[in-house]
Amino acid sequence: MTSKHYDVVIVGAGPAGASAAQAAAKSGINVLLIDAGSYPERPVQCAEFVPREVKQHVQLVPGAVVQTIRSMDSYLYGKPVASLAGSGYLLNRKVFDKSLVNSAVAAGAEFWTGMRAAAKTDSGLMISRNGKQEFMPTTIIIGADGPRSAVGHWIKSENREYLVGFQYTLPLRDKQKSIDLYFKPEFTGGYAWLFPKGERANVGVGVSLIHKEKLPHLLQQFVSDLAVQGKIKDTQPLAKTGGLIPVGGPLGITQAENVLLCGDAGGFTHPVTGGGILTAIVTGEIAGRCAAQAVINHDLRLLSRYPQQWQSILGGFLERARRKRNDMTTYWTEDRDQFETLIKRTWIGAS
Repeated sequence: MTSKHYDVVIVGAGPAGASAAQAAAKSGINVLLIDAGSYPERPVQCAEFVPREVKQHVQLVPGAVVQTIRSMDSYLYGKPVASLAGSGYLLNRKVFDKSLVNSAVAAGAEFWTGMRAAAKTDSGLMISRNGKQEFMPTTIIIGADGPRSAVGHWIKSENREYLVGFQYTLPLRDKQKSIDLYFKPEFTGGYAWLFPKGERANVGVGVSLIHKEKLPHLLQQFVSDLAVQGKIKDTQPLAKTGGLIPVGGPLGITQAENVLLCGDAGGFTHPVTGGGILTAIVTGEIAGRCAAQAVINHDLRLLSRYPQQWQSILGGFLERARRKRNDMTTYWTEDRDQFETLIKRTWIGAS
């Protein structure tokens, strides 16, 4: 049994959890950040792009940025249709994520790995470590444990709508400063992408979860097409990854009793693009600050400020994207002209 009482325990040490831990620990309260994996050797399940606004929230340490991005180019049926100027960064997620955890620890948070959240109790949570369960006394729990959040399950607030992505790391023929997005009806509810990382690229396909069985074939065909176009040197992947991306928008319940949800656990990804690193950091920071205020003032009712605060910053932006996602899924079609109109109406940079 763990005897130490923690004011806040954060479950999941990705960008959302680490940001929440740092924000809470800055206030001087007792904060514990836990992760089930052998951090930071977790598999990367995203294309690793983040917009330049991330610099308003975190310091990009040496090695965290692999390269800068200058534009997002969109393709319909393999032909270019739009180029949207805008800068951002392709990350080395292991370096980036580790730097966020290091910042949380420097602020005063404790960090433990190999620890899985098993159940919520009236006065804390049960955690599983080395096959054994232990009681962890805590006042507040922050769930930052991914698309299928155990913490979200405890409060009956869970993601229901997903894209599923499958991605290769492949050698590029020529370096480039754009991220490339590809749309065809076969990529049902999603798209394909090429995100350059110096001499390599993250190349993947994402589709609605109900079509996941198509992914291996779709990705192989997409890779073959890129090879024919001369975009990549070799079709043999240097690495493979994949995972779920919540695209239903923020959950209706992101705070219940002494629990807050942030990042993917709260549905804070862009419903059209699936991008979620920056929104994870922002919601993590808000959750950490709200938790600290509730502890300092001995008033858990202050946790109700969390939904209000994230809504004021992200609500309108994510709601507009959710409506576009609904439009996409409702009117997805095989008809070439109608499909082109749909993508131009709903997708960023394709109008």
